[in-house]
Amino acid sequence: MTTTIYQKAPAPRPAATHKSFSWIHPQVKYDEHADFCALTMDVCQGIQTCIDVAHMSHMNRDNGTAPALNLMDTERLLRLALVSSQMLGEIAAERIEAFNDVAGKEGK
Repeated sequence: MTTTIYQKAPAPRPAATHKSFSWIHPQVKYDEHADFCALTMDVCQGIQTCIDVAHMSHMNRDNGTAPALNLMDTERLLRLALVSSQMLGEIAAERIEAFNDVAGKEGK
């Protein structure tokens, strides 16, 4: 006697409600220069937010108002801003080096 196991087909996946976001127009989404500009914009806005929240927390401490963050979290946020700016600088330095390498080869 042969036993056949039938598997029910999986239910179709529901459509995703998340819509991916990009600063970059779809026509240039694979352009590395446009990608770097979008990364720079995102990182700079993040750094600005970190510094703004840290600044407001320090200001609130100075005038006796309850700060948004305690001292440890404020320092962590400032460290995040610092490391983010260093990362962006390193990526920019790598790109500059690549540009200079190409220019040096073309100039010969």
